[in-house]
Amino acid sequence: MNPVPKKEAVDQVRSEIRAVLGQSVSQVFFGRIDAILEDWSTGKITAGQACEQVQKRVSLFIDEDKAREIGNRCSPIIMREFVPSHK
Repeated sequence: MNPVPKKEAVDQVRSEIRAVLGQSVSQVFFGRIDAILEDWSTGKITAGQACEQVQKRVSLFIDEDKAREIGNRCSPIIMREFVPSHK
């Protein structure tokens, strides 16, 4: 299995987060989540760090169960970053 290109992985994670949080979360909060994902896409932080930061924010400001669900949905996506490609 080849790793997912970083932009595609970021977009997939963003979609999963929005699916879990739905429309009940403000755009300001989503903006902060997008900033974390942008740091991941530019290489400032790893996929794991991005997921952890998102989960912490969601747990603190929204709901612990939603934070766990985000982690469960996003783990398979971010784990692809660690799968070496064979070219």
